[in-house]
Amino acid sequence: MRFIAGMRFFVLIPVIGLAIATCALFIKGGIDIVHFMVVLITGVAETDPEMNIIVEIVETVHLFLVGTVLFLTSLGLYQLFIQPLPFPGWLKINDIEELELNLVGLTIVVLGVNFLSVIFEPQEINLAVYGIGYALPIAALAYFMKVRSRITKRSREEGECLAAIGKVVTEDSESSWLSDERKD
Repeated sequence: MRFIAGMRFFVLIPVIGLAIATCALFIKGGIDIVHFMVVLITGVAETDPEMNIIVEIVETVHLFLVGTVLFLTSLGLYQLFIQPLPFPGWLKINDIEELELNLVGLTIVVLGVNFLSVIFEPQEINLAVYGIGYALPIAALAYFMKVRSRITKRSREEGECLAAIGKVVTEDSESSWLSDERKD
């Protein structure tokens, strides 16, 4: 039994790995933003500077967002398997489903940013076919998130309802017990 309980500490492997990946993405994003600012200030730009500016900024923000989701996943795994952490409510992870939804949301953003990069860079491909190839998984994942959120919300509401019923029943039985005692 102790062995099984101790196995939860194996979760430290992905927690540490995700934390390292987070640091790497934040450092890479920081270096990219500094490089981008130097290029922007010095005026060394390519053919269509407005398009490159948009793509560069979106790709850099994308790195920070991916890093943030990895960080939240690392914290969530730690909270779920090792011990709760004293974070504000918006940062608490209550179950594995929340981590899944974060990951699916991240996948949608990654696909969108990748497609945005393709749009702004001149290539000899049919963008309509390429766009459909990106749109279908995004739509499927968005639908998955919607369904999963509804199921999770419904089960939480049912749990809260059952807890409220249990509280009322407990209070009612206590009050009837007290009134029975007074009658005696």
